[in-house]
Amino acid sequence: MSMLKDIKETLLKDAKQSGEVLLKKAESELEAEFTKTKSEGERLVATAEAQAEATVENEKRERQSWAKIEAKRIVMDAKEDAVNAAFENLVDRLEDYTKTKAYSDTMKKKIAAAVSELGTKCVVHVKKGDKKKLSVSGAEMREGANILGGAIVESKNGKFKIDLSLEEMLDANRDELRKEIHARLFK
Repeated sequence: MSMLKDIKETLLKDAKQSGEVLLKKAESELEAEFTKTKSEGERLVATAEAQAEATVENEKRERQSWAKIEAKRIVMDAKEDAVNAAFENLVDRLEDYTKTKAYSDTMKKKIAAAVSELGTKCVVHVKKGDKKKLSVSGAEMREGANILGGAIVESKNGKFKIDLSLEEMLDANRDELRKEIHARLFK
C-alpha cells in the first residue's frame, strides 16, 4: 500500500497543478459565456420593452437559466478532463517510479508473499530489466512480461496466478483514486 500511497501523492500533486490550469481555462470560458449571455439579454430587453414586459422577462430568465446550465456543463467537463489528464499522467509517471528503490522494495515484499502463498515452485513474470531488482528466492524469474512494472506470479503448472502488475493495481483502485483526485483538485 506504501507504493500506492507514493503514487497517489505524486499523482495528486501533478493532477492538482494541471487541474488548476484547466479550471482557470474553464472559468475564463464561463466568464466569457456569461458576459455574452448577459449582453444579449440586455439587448433583448431594450428592443422588446415596447412590445410586452412579460415576454421580455420570460426570455431573459430563459437565457440566464440556459447560460447557468451551460456554464455548469463547461465546468463539469473541465473537471473531468483534469481528472483524466491526471490519470494519463500517472501512467507516464509509473515508468519513472519503477526506477526507484521504493518500487523495488515494495514489489519484492509483494512477490515474496505471493510466492509463499502459491508455494515455492512458482514462475514470476516481470518486464524486461526488472529481473535482477525484483528477484526473490524460491521462484523462477522470467523477463518479457508486457506490463509497466510489478510482476505476475503463477504456479509452475499455470493453474494459479496472482497479478501484481502496476496496471492491475491501478485498475483495482481506479474508482477510489479518481474520487480522491477529484476531491483534492476541487476542494
